[in-house]
This record gives sequence, C-alpha cells and structure tokens, in this order.
Amino acid sequence: MTTPKTKSQSCLDKAYRLLAGRPHSVFEMREKLAFRSYEKFKIDETIAILLEAGHLNDSIYCRSYAEARIKRMRLGPQRIKTDLKRKGFDETLINETLSELFPDDDAEMSVALEAAEKKARYLNNDMDEKVIKRKLYDHLTRRGFSPEIARRVALDQFATVLAGMSKLYG
Repeated sequence: MTTPKTKSQSCLDKAYRLLAGRPHSVFEMREKLAFRSYEKFKIDETIAILLEAGHLNDSIYCRSYAEARIKRMRLGPQRIKTDLKRKGFDETLINETLSELFPDDDAEMSVALEAAEKKARYLNNDMDEKVIKRKLYDHLTRRGFSPEIARRVALDQFATVLAGMSKLYG
C-alpha cells in the first residue's frame, strides 16, 4: 500500500508527464487526473502546485491555442470559441482572447480571405461561378466565420479569390 505522500507525488508526476506532451488547461488537467482515479483533494493539491509554479496558465494557453488555430487552420472566431469552450476555458477569458485576436472585421476578413483562397485551390476550375461561391460560403461558415464575413468574401471578394485560383491553374 502506498503512503499518502507517495500517492500525492504520483499524481504530480502524472501531471508533469501530461504537461511534457503539450500544455493543458486547468479543466483538462483536472479531468485527466480524475479519469486516472486520483482523489479530488490530491488533484486540487497538484493543480495548486502547478499553478503556483507557472506550469498551468489558462490565459497563455488559451491565446497560444487560438493563435495556432488561426495560423494553421485559418479558423474563424465562432469555431475557435467552440473549441476553447470544449477545452474548459472560462467564457470571459475566451471573449477577451478573441477580441484581442479579432479586434475588428478586417482581422476576421483577412483570415477568411486566406481560408477562401486555400479552399479555391482545391475546387475544380470548370465549376459554375455560383457553385464556387456557394462552396466558398459554406466552407467559411463551417470554419467559424460570421455569415456576413463569409458572404463578403464569397461574393464581394470573389475576384480576389479567383486570382489566387488562377495562379494555380493559370
């Protein structure tokens, strides 16, 4: 039988092993440790140690996760918000992070345009213009862009998107 200190240390060791793989939110860490049947007070103690040491920091992780989703996947604010909620971040923190990353419509528009240009590369050049516009609009709304931004990119910025498409087929 293990002593309480050993069991507590075991919980902390597991937390460090989890953090070695990737950052975690406090919620994720709590869930993963609970799944491994550690007692609640040991989990609370471990979380407190990790927070004090700076190994768990929801605000930094929230921002870096959102930035990565924008850069790598070109996702819009609604989709990122959903992903961040799933990771257990506080609603206030999510809103603050997204307002910093998308301070105005131009920031969202820029990311949406990049996403549309990337999608356009994979569309058949022989498709009807209406079909391409619909596919771009649908793609952007699924990626978490507001319907207004998706409409502006798919319809109003269509020539810009086509220019990116013609570079590929040109």
